[in-house]
Amino acid sequence: MSKTSGSSKADLVADQSLSRHLLFVFAVVAGIRSLCARFSIIPDCDEVFNYWEPTHYLTHGFGLETWEYSPVYAIRSWSYAWIHAVLVNLCRLIGFSEAGLFFALRAVLGTFCAFCEVQLYGSLLRNVSQSAAQWFIFFSLTATGMFHASVTYLPSSFSMYFTMLAYSKILEPESLHSPGPAILMFSVSAVLGWPFSVAVAIPFFSEILRELVSDPARWKIALRIVKAGLLALTLLAGVVAFDSYAFQKLQIVPLNIVLYNVLGTDETGPEIFGTEKWTYYVFNLLLNFNVVVLFAILSAAVMVNMTFLYSSLSTTKIITILSPLFLWSIIFFRQPHKEERFFYVVYPLICMNAAIFVDSFIVLGKRLFEIIEVPASTIRALDYIVHIEVVALVTLIAFSRIAALHSFYFAPLEVYGALFDENAKLGSQDSDILNVCVGREWYRYPSSYFLPENMRLKFIQSDFDGMLPTEFVGESWLDGASRVPAGLNNVNKQELSFYVPVSECDYLVDSNFTVSDVEGTHEQQYVADTEWWQVVNCSRLLDNDQSSLLARIFKLPEAAEGMILETPLYHRTWVSYCLLKSVKR
Repeated sequence: MSKTSGSSKADLVADQSLSRHLLFVFAVVAGIRSLCARFSIIPDCDEVFNYWEPTHYLTHGFGLETWEYSPVYAIRSWSYAWIHAVLVNLCRLIGFSEAGLFFALRAVLGTFCAFCEVQLYGSLLRNVSQSAAQWFIFFSLTATGMFHASVTYLPSSFSMYFTMLAYSKILEPESLHSPGPAILMFSVSAVLGWPFSVAVAIPFFSEILRELVSDPARWKIALRIVKAGLLALTLLAGVVAFDSYAFQKLQIVPLNIVLYNVLGTDETGPEIFGTEKWTYYVFNLLLNFNVVVLFAILSAAVMVNMTFLYSSLSTTKIITILSPLFLWSIIFFRQPHKEERFFYVVYPLICMNAAIFVDSFIVLGKRLFEIIEVPASTIRALDYIVHIEVVALVTLIAFSRIAALHSFYFAPLEVYGALFDENAKLGSQDSDILNVCVGREWYRYPSSYFLPENMRLKFIQSDFDGMLPTEFVGESWLDGASRVPAGLNNVNKQELSFYVPVSECDYLVDSNFTVSDVEGTHEQQYVADTEWWQVVNCSRLLDNDQSSLLARIFKLPEAAEGMILETPLYHRTWVSYCLLKSVKR
């Protein structure tokens, strides 16, 4: 047997072993993401009204429309909604119940996220180190931010998936000479997902330009870039064509999104929905990643010149993979309007940067100890202690935060889910459309996927005075998508015609939060109004204003919670979040 033959066999065995390992890791990650799909809360009402509702309109023929979908503004893509509508319909064909379609789509998103995570994990394993890859997947699986971002139906989550795929390609040694796959992933992220996600590609694009100037084989590289660019333009043309067909007029939605956010005035730009100080992101990132985000920040030290730790990576490659997180932070910390979801794109990069820092810190520490001739047994013991301490600290903080989010804010998904049981009790007694009303709790609505076919959401007036969505109207989805709805505007101005009187409500979802005592308030304590309303189902919801900061952030195991005395620093107040039935029924 020749040496070449033996080497080939060894490589084949190694590849097969790696494939089995990656398959095992994927099974573990996908399993955890399925739990995320089932137990994660809905962190942002924009997800419901801008994505779940249009998708429900496509799959069920009814749903709510926001101003962003009006052909007048067109800053949401029907191409993106249709991709998910197809997935929902496939879940129906497989046999998921109507009540389970919401969680089924979440599970699909979580599975795809798991695939992307494992692709990046495998690339780190091959091109950086086994330890860095293991830290990455550990940080990703325990991060509170990834717990909900992995299954969230938002363009920023979609871009997060493809950012992982892009960086799994960038880490490969041939990425500069064959940049096509990474460019294509970035293109899908920006065109179908969120246009601003292209910012994380800037360091890689800069490196490609440098390579074009210095590499003798620049024409081959240029040709591959052109091929990838043509594919990206084809994708963009397809999206523009489909969206223009839906709106029945030429619309370039990615461009519309950029123009709205960049050129919007004080009266029509994103700032009308609120502004925050830079500390908003600091607090948010600490909640979602605890000490891991600090490790990610410290990865800046690795960019100085740490090639002696990672011989397979050049200094420029290290900068290319670590700098996007800092570039993204500089851009978005400066924006007045801030949302948690804006950082979803770089959530995996936080985990990757942190993983590389922790790995390099441990390796550097070992080498320094070896130089000063510390015994090998002591080095191994210290290495073990560092691993245990980091794993324990990250896990405990993350799990207590995840438990807090589910325990404190999952009530809406439970309460609206009771409508299917309520509808089953009605049987064939009532074929009329029933109105499920919501007032001040409108922003917790989990989507029309929680409504049976014979129920519709209606708004009753509360003290909220901004723009609410209206219903899609049309004989077909195309008719509804292309019709300009009356009353919608881009200045967050209230439209009174969107409300119905309480007397038209068959069901009502409300909480027993304290009602404003301001004269002229539209809010009432419906939960306590037993003369007109019967309680069908209630679940407890945390009252943030009446609970202490520490008790809002973390949730300890029940045994530990029972041992803690209520103090001004640690106490919780609960309210009831209820589904009510009109006594007239």
